Amino acid sequence: MLDATSLFNESYYLSHNPDVMAEVSAGILTSGFKHFIDVGQFENRQPSAWFDPHFYLALYPDVKVAVNQGQTTAFQHFIEAGQFENRDPITEFFTDIYLERNPDIATAVTGDLLTAYEHFVKLGQGEGRSPGPNFDTTFYLTHHPDVAALVRTGQISAVEHYLLFGTSEGRAATEHNPALTLNETLELGVLGTRHLTGATDINISPQLYRFRLDSPSQVSLLLSRLSDDIEVTLYQDHNGNRALDSTEAIASDTEPGTRAKLLNQVLNPGDYFLAIAAQNEATSYHLSLSTVPLSNSYPNLTANLELYPQNLGSLSSHILLSNALEPNNSPDIYQFTLETTTPVQIELNGLTADVDLFLVQNSPETAQILAESTTPGNQTETITPTALEPGTYSVWVEPIEGETPYQLSLVPDISPDSETRTLDLPPPLFDPNFGFGLVNAAAAVARVLGEPTPFPQVPNPIINNYALDAINAPAVWNRGYTGEGVVIAVLDMGMDLTHRDLQGNFWVNGDEIPGNGVDNDGNGFIDDFHGYDFVDGNGNPSFSHSTERHATHLAGIIGAQRNGIDGTFNGGIPFDVTGVAYNATLMPVRVLDDRQSFDEFEIAVANGIRYAVDNGAQILNLSLGNLPGEPPTERIAEALRYARDRGVVAIFASGNEGSARATQPADPAIRATEGLGIAVGAVDRDRRVAPFSNPAGSAFGPYPFLVAPGVDIRSTTPNQTYLNLDGTSMAAPYLSGVVALMLQANPTLPPAEVERILIETANRDGLLI
Repeated sequence: MLDATSLFNESYYLSHNPDVMAEVSAGILTSGFKHFIDVGQFENRQPSAWFDPHFYLALYPDVKVAVNQGQTTAFQHFIEAGQFENRDPITEFFTDIYLERNPDIATAVTGDLLTAYEHFVKLGQGEGRSPGPNFDTTFYLTHHPDVAALVRTGQISAVEHYLLFGTSEGRAATEHNPALTLNETLELGVLGTRHLTGATDINISPQLYRFRLDSPSQVSLLLSRLSDDIEVTLYQDHNGNRALDSTEAIASDTEPGTRAKLLNQVLNPGDYFLAIAAQNEATSYHLSLSTVPLSNSYPNLTANLELYPQNLGSLSSHILLSNALEPNNSPDIYQFTLETTTPVQIELNGLTADVDLFLVQNSPETAQILAESTTPGNQTETITPTALEPGTYSVWVEPIEGETPYQLSLVPDISPDSETRTLDLPPPLFDPNFGFGLVNAAAAVARVLGEPTPFPQVPNPIINNYALDAINAPAVWNRGYTGEGVVIAVLDMGMDLTHRDLQGNFWVNGDEIPGNGVDNDGNGFIDDFHGYDFVDGNGNPSFSHSTERHATHLAGIIGAQRNGIDGTFNGGIPFDVTGVAYNATLMPVRVLDDRQSFDEFEIAVANGIRYAVDNGAQILNLSLGNLPGEPPTERIAEALRYARDRGVVAIFASGNEGSARATQPADPAIRATEGLGIAVGAVDRDRRVAPFSNPAGSAFGPYPFLVAPGVDIRSTTPNQTYLNLDGTSMAAPYLSGVVALMLQANPTLPPAEVERILIETANRDGLLI
C-alpha cells in the first residue's frame, strides 16, 4: 500500500518551500522529508504533485473536522485510511471512474492486493491510463508533442507533466476542458454587500464577476428571479494563468430549472471569480452578494450578524416575529429544526418594499434552496412546501429595494390547537466563543412550567459557592425543585461510593444482590448494584487510587447533598459543597482509566452509554473526549444515537485545548452539531470564557452549545476530601444538574425540547472573551 515515501518528492517539496530548502542547504535540516513529517504535514504543505491536502480537506468535511480537532493530518488520514476507503487525493483522480474503466484493477482492489491510487501512482500513469474526466492522456500527448517526446524517453508520464508543469502553463488536459479567460470581467472590488441585476446569453461567454476579500469571510452568493435555466460557479485562479478551468472551481450550482441558486462559503483572503452561464437562451437574474469578515482564529460574528442565522429552535408550534430590513443590507436569516416529517407554511407580510423569501436546507457544508417566493412589489410572500423531513432549515428574508418592516410567520402542520409563540425581538444569538450563553436554571425551569419570567433571585444559602449563584440554582430550589427522582449517569473514572456528601444519592439496582457473583436481574451484568465498571469488567465502579478523583468531583457538582458546612480553607473560611440537583440519583459508570488504548476507551464509553440508558438513566454526563491525534469516536456516536432515540439527554464537556488554539469542541462534544446532545464550555467567576475552554466554533452554524462555571470549582474528592479543579469537565455537570431540575419539573420533556428551552433562556449578559 502507499506509504509516506510513496507520495513524497524531495525536489518538489524543496522547490515549493524555499524556507525549507534554505534550512536543508544550511545543514539545519537533514532533508525536506524530515521537515514534512515533523512539521509540514501539520501545516498542510503539499508533499508532491500526488497529494493535495487543501483539495482533500475541501472534498471530505469529516476529515477536515478531525484535522481541526488535532486528531490527524490530511496526509496521515489518506495514508492510514483514505486510500483504502477509495477517497480521491487530487482533483484529477476519480477512484470510481478509474476502477470502472479498468476492471482488471478493480479485481485487484477488491482482493485487497493494492489500492486504486496505489496502482495509478506506481503503474497506471506509466501505462498511460487516464485518472479521471479532467485528464485525458491521449488528448494531452496528441496536442502537446513536446510532452510526448519526453514521455517516449521515459523521463516523465503525461499526467505527471500536467501536474508539475501543464496546469501552470495553461495547457488543455481534455477536449472538453475549455478554460474561461479573464479578459472581460466586471470588477466588484473588495466585496461587501452588493445587489445587482444582469443578463447572460447562451451565444456569448459566461458573465464573469471578480471580487476580492482582504480577510477570511463568510460569503453568500444568491442568484434569483431567473427567467430561464442558468448555472453559477465560483472560481479562484490558483495557478495565476488568467484562465479558469474545472479544477479551479470552488463551488457551483448546476441544477436545471429557474429556481434560485445559493452558494454559501467561508473563503480565505484573495481574488475570486463568479461565472454565470445561460443554458438554453438569454436569461435575466438578480444577484445578491454578502460577506461577514471572520477572524483568523475565533470568528466573532456578534458584531456582524447579517449572514449569521438566528436560531428559532425546534419548530413545534406557530412562530410569529416582527423585524425590519434596511436597504442594501444582507438578508435576515432564521434557522429552525424539525424533529419529525412536517408540512410547514411560511408567510411574509406587512411589507412596504420589495422583498424575496427563500426556504433553505442546511448542513455543515452546504445550503440548498428548496422553495422561493419572489412576488414583485410589497405583496405578501408565501411558501407552502410539501412535507419537510427531519433536519435543519433556514428562512432567508432578502431585501430587493427600499427599507421595510415585516412580519414572518412559520406554521407547522401539527395540531389545530397548538399555541402561537410571538417573538417581538429576534431570538438569542449564537456566538462562536460561548454558543448561546451561560445556562440559567431559574429561567429554564420557569419556562418548563410555562411561566413567562424567570424565578426571582433569592439569597444563596450555600456558603462560598459562586457557581451556584452564577447559574441561579437557589431560585429553583426555593420553588421545591432539587432533582429528586431524576437519574444522572456519570460516565467517567471510578467514584468514591463512601463519600459522606454523596452517600444516599447513588443509584441502586434493587433487583441485584451485591457481591453474590450472580446476575440476579438478568441484565447481563453481574453484581451491578450501584453501576458497572467497563474498564475492569466488574460490578464495582468505585475508584482504585486516590488520584482517580475526576468522577467523584463531577458527582459532587451534580448531586452533593445539602447538609451544611463541609470544611474550611484559607485560614478558616468555611465552605459548603452542594450539588445543583442535590436530591438527584447518581449512577456511577466507570469507563476511563489512564492505561487505556483508544479502542479500549471508545468501546468502554460506548458500552457504558448503552448500559446507562438501558438501566434508567435520563441524563448522561460525559466529561471526557478523545486525545489530539486520535480518530473520531464513531462507536460512541452510535451509542449516543441509541440514547437519543430513547429520549436520554447527553451533556458533553467541550474540551480543554483552547489554549492550544482549538477552534471547536473535541469529540464526542462535537456530536452536539449532529443533534446528539449539548456541548458545554467553561467560564470563570467573572463570566469570562476560560482560555483553556474549546469554543463552539463557526463551521457548523448554531447548535446546542452553552457555558457554565468551570474555573476554581470546589467539590468532593476521594477519602472524604474536597478540592478545587478547573476544566470544561467541571462545567458539564452544572448543566447536567440544571437538566435534572428541568426533568423533575416535567419528566416527559424530550431532548430536543430540553435543548430548545436551555438555548432560549441562556444568559448572554456580561459574558467576556
